[in-house]
Parts: sequence; C-alpha cells; structure tokens
Amino acid sequence: MSERAYRRVVRHAFARVPFYRDQWVAAGRVLDEPVPVPSAALAGQEHRLCPFARPFDPAREPSLWIGDSLREALAVAGAPRGLPVLEVRRAVLDRRGYGVLLSEDAKVVDETRRQELNAEALGRATRVVVVGESAPPLAGVEVTLLRRVTLGQAADGDLVHDPHLGYFAARAPCGRIHLLWRRFHARGHPPALTALRSRRPTLVAVIPDDPGQTRLASCAEHGTPIFEQGADR
Repeated sequence: MSERAYRRVVRHAFARVPFYRDQWVAAGRVLDEPVPVPSAALAGQEHRLCPFARPFDPAREPSLWIGDSLREALAVAGAPRGLPVLEVRRAVLDRRGYGVLLSEDAKVVDETRRQELNAEALGRATRVVVVGESAPPLAGVEVTLLRRVTLGQAADGDLVHDPHLGYFAARAPCGRIHLLWRRFHARGHPPALTALRSRRPTLVAVIPDDPGQTRLASCAEHGTPIFEQGADR
C-alpha cells in the first residue's frame, strides 16, 4: 500500500507542483523518480511546493510547516493517554489539540512573559506529556518527557522530527525507531522521505536534517519499516 501511495504522490508532484516540475527542466528530460533534496533546501519554498491550482497565500492561511503527525508519533511511542500534550518550541504554534511551552531561547519580552505564557498553556494540569529536547521547570507538575531528536540522534530519543517534514518516526515499546509508515514513505541511503497525505505542501524525496548514518530496515517483531544506525550493508 505504501508503495502505491508513493507512486500517486510522485505523479501528483511531477504533474502539478512547480518545485518538482522544475526537476524535469533541470534534467532536460522526464524523470521517473524525484531527485532527493535536503530538507534545508525547502526553506522559503512554500509557494513552489503547492499545486499550480492552489498557490500558497501566506495572508490567508497558516504556515505550511505545522504538520499533523504528532498524534500518530505519540501513539507509536506508547505515550500515556488522557494527559495534556505540550510541545517545547521557540514560538506559539497554531495547532489544535496541543499546547506550547516556550523554550528558554524563545523570543519574548522577558523571562516573566515566557513564564506567564507557559503557565497559560499548562492551565491546571498536574500531569503532562512534554515533547521537546528538554523540559522547562514546571513546579508541582509530573512530567513525562519524550525527547525530540533528529534522525542522526534517533538512538538517544523518542520522537524523530524535522523542521519541514514534522514528526516522521518514533521509538516503539520494542525499542526500535519506527517510521510512521502510514504517513511517510522512505527509500534510499540516506533515507529520503515522502509525505503520503500532504498536498500542501507536497513533500517528495526529502532527506531529513542530520540523517546521520541511518539505514532502513524491517522490525523483526512488527514487520514494519524502522531506522537503524550504521551504513548500508
């Protein structure tokens, strides 16, 4: 199913999305497969990653990089259910269902304002799940921290994140780093990811930031795609 969905997204990208149409122009021929691109190359390209018929208009819609894969990543990681989920970020994020804890390097007027906004996000909760590189001090609150890391750091984290792809993998209770295969297709070395459910933006063959020496494999317990450390064998 994932391979068929991948082919559908590739056809859509080459037929309707300027960023990928331009790959044909650069190659001087029709391509069967997209050229893998580093995630960093997508910065500022929102208008070229949307279909011709629905160009990106920042005045009328929120950032295209918000993503919606966090819920699935939390489920794969076996996060406690029924608790508020707070992400540690540098700015307040327009995402329904999750609050934001502003990190220590967030751009705010002063520390007091940062603490006020964090207290507002926390509300009256006494137990929370925090997703981030680390958790800010939360007095009197029991925190379950799920460490957010890059693919190259996946061995030491819980949820794998990229600024443009969003959350695309998580450590399952079996201890392996599982690709969110219902949402992403991965191939190659370093792994290039395609978002199977996204059209705005269309993300095809994107190499995550800091891929490290990871390779694709299959989980012996679940039979689904995982990331392992080490070069291809």
